[in-house]
Amino acid sequence: MEITSAKNPTYKYIKTLLLKKGRDESGLYTVEGIKSVSDAVSAGARIKYIVRADSFEQGDFSDFEQITVKSELFSGLCDTKTPQGVLAVIEKNIKGEFSKSGRYVYCDRIRDPGNLGTIIRTADAAGFSVLLSPECCELYSPKTVRASMGSFFHTKVYENVTYEMLKESGLHLIAGALSDKSKDFKKADYGKSLAVIVGNEANGVSDELLELCDELVIIPILGKAESLNAAVAAAILMYEAVR
Repeated sequence: MEITSAKNPTYKYIKTLLLKKGRDESGLYTVEGIKSVSDAVSAGARIKYIVRADSFEQGDFSDFEQITVKSELFSGLCDTKTPQGVLAVIEKNIKGEFSKSGRYVYCDRIRDPGNLGTIIRTADAAGFSVLLSPECCELYSPKTVRASMGSFFHTKVYENVTYEMLKESGLHLIAGALSDKSKDFKKADYGKSLAVIVGNEANGVSDELLELCDELVIIPILGKAESLNAAVAAAILMYEAVR
């Protein structure tokens, strides 16, 4: 298919995927750029079609349905300021129930897509899977996908995991928290099937969830910073479990 007008119905449809509403209604999302599209292909993502600017000549994506768009129209389908000329339209990969064993990082109301993408990337590196509370930012946001640097397609991420589901899983729950009950993060028991928990950027882990945890830990602040970035805290706790 070749698209030469912004009035083209397919063009308009792909453009709706820039919005959460469009992604929710269609069950589709987009990834942009040669690396992200190549990562999606390599990981076996369920690609509906590849969309290319007519000036784009890199990569061999001939195994997929192709849509060519006039270069001056292509940027209208993109979230980035300087598009590379290729994107993929992909079906969401909705996960079922998570296993009651293994290692997880639980994101409690993480609101920044960049933080979420970075946590996914680090979880991939550390051999963790990711659990998202219902109030987390959108998993399929373009910013989340970009921040994950390809790990988006390799990491198991489970959405809408409530506090009750987390507690009923039997996982050993370790949360980072500023509390009188908190111990040094190096003294926690990481030898079990577990979930390390990181909280909202502004408010931390909710009081309700803290009450359900088996251990509370603190990462020492040696300077004058009030706190650590949520993604950084998640990385420290995951790698302490690895150690």
